[in-house]
Amino acid sequence: PRMVSSFCVVCPYSSIRSRHYTCYVPSYMISRDSSSSSSSSSPSWTTSSNKNNEAPQAHDGEALQTLFSKQCDQDGLMTKDMLQNIPVIAELLEDGDLLMAEFNDIWEAAPKFPTCPERIDVDSFVQIYRDIDDLFEDQDDREEGVVENTQLVPEDDTDQEELEAMFVQIANTNGLVSKQALLEWEEISKLLSDGLLSRDEFEEIWRKAPKTNDELINVEGFQSFNTALDDLFDFEEEDDIAVGSPLSESTTRKEMVDGSDLPPAVLFAALANEDYLVGMEELKRWSELQEMLEDESLLPLELESIYDNMPKAQGVDLLDEAGFVALYNEIDSLFEEVVDDDEDEEKQPSAETSLANEAKVQLLALMDQINSDRDRLPCGLESTEREEKVVMDIVNQLEQAPSNVVTQKKGNIQLTDMAGSWELLYSSSSAMKFNKGLSGLGGSVPNGKFAGLVQNLQASKYMTDVEYIERIEVNPSSASFDVIVSGDWDLSQSVSLFTGKPSTIMTVEPARVMYGPTSTRADHWKSLGPMNMLDLTYLDDDLRVMRGNTSTDTIFVFRRV
Repeated sequence: PRMVSSFCVVCPYSSIRSRHYTCYVPSYMISRDSSSSSSSSSPSWTTSSNKNNEAPQAHDGEALQTLFSKQCDQDGLMTKDMLQNIPVIAELLEDGDLLMAEFNDIWEAAPKFPTCPERIDVDSFVQIYRDIDDLFEDQDDREEGVVENTQLVPEDDTDQEELEAMFVQIANTNGLVSKQALLEWEEISKLLSDGLLSRDEFEEIWRKAPKTNDELINVEGFQSFNTALDDLFDFEEEDDIAVGSPLSESTTRKEMVDGSDLPPAVLFAALANEDYLVGMEELKRWSELQEMLEDESLLPLELESIYDNMPKAQGVDLLDEAGFVALYNEIDSLFEEVVDDDEDEEKQPSAETSLANEAKVQLLALMDQINSDRDRLPCGLESTEREEKVVMDIVNQLEQAPSNVVTQKKGNIQLTDMAGSWELLYSSSSAMKFNKGLSGLGGSVPNGKFAGLVQNLQASKYMTDVEYIERIEVNPSSASFDVIVSGDWDLSQSVSLFTGKPSTIMTVEPARVMYGPTSTRADHWKSLGPMNMLDLTYLDDDLRVMRGNTSTDTIFVFRRV
């Protein structure tokens, strides 16, 4: 099993502070210390028994930073030889636990740095760690731990006895409980199936519960888990809930969703459960629908009839996105205004055009929803996995739309087609998330944070200039400033490594980075790398979508300003 730790990287030529980056730590590096506390939440890392090759502990950020920085070159990159000489990997190769052929295959499969095909950056380094880890299975016997007979302390003796009985019922022979055992526990499985507990909430509670080195919980951890679970359920008193209210007790702890300004696909994403499906329980969170039921403009029997006639997801009585959109449209049709016969009918667009327009409207509405949350960084840098999935689905639809200039011109895009000012609405780039912005200064300046990015593209017969303006908000606001990155840009035609189809590649060569009185060479800022080579996949008059040249799951969405 793969172990997760925090990984820190520091650019050797900038003052950007190090930040935690989630990566996979190979299980073959793990050495369990039987003397450690059974409630320890992180694995122990020790020196190899036969060699003096020390692997840093997962929680030791400085040691992890040293592991990478000692091996990378002055540009913050790593060659194959450097990777091969990392002590832990070198030992695996020397002992024959990792074959050279396997190492070569993993190296060849890893994306290389765009401007230097013989070296890798931190993203590829993490991928190689993960690929090596996939070769190994944890064959060690389960650690024999002694679990103290710790007594639970519930509010009264009855609760204590019940909780102890539950623990004994689901614990293994060593008196420990696994994550899977908790999921199969009747109490938890029922909460999940009834929609009262989401899988994300379960995972968060499990993550915080104290565990042994085997990722199991003892009686203390079980008590902590149940306490956190109880804290989720803070229902109103029964007398406070109006009789006949369309809201059941199960929905009082979940936020209502206002869908008045949301396209149906975005509304679906807001209502969906952890399995990305919507049932009658989830519909109770749709505020407009509840208002219709309360004022009897829509009867409960009508809603049930419409729901029963909608196509369901396979094997369950729940709606997927297509079924929900059909239900939404069916309800909407009940309240459509009647058009006078004398009124001229407007020419209806084609079905393909309508779908394309709807996809674009849905995408922009979702962008506005994501960026309206002031508690999160803009441009989707702190978006949820569900939001990322919805964005990916909509972008896939949009790229096939007839309005796509890239398709219309068969990839023959001119510089003038893209010239202008573009605001970044969304990015799924792991590097930008890691750096908390483009330059990384938003995360390194005290009380500062990334507040948006504009890309200015100029094109003429004699020049192609690019300028990024990154806004950094600082508290107090009078200290806020702009980071300006200048350079050149160009377009070229190529063939996608992933689809085999012709593609249009936008390359950027940053020259200078300026903020306040500081002006430095841009080639020292490795954080700019994610936007230096991107594939253009969608373009119209005011919207542009780019994908990573070596990672098609990395998306950038720009809007013309």
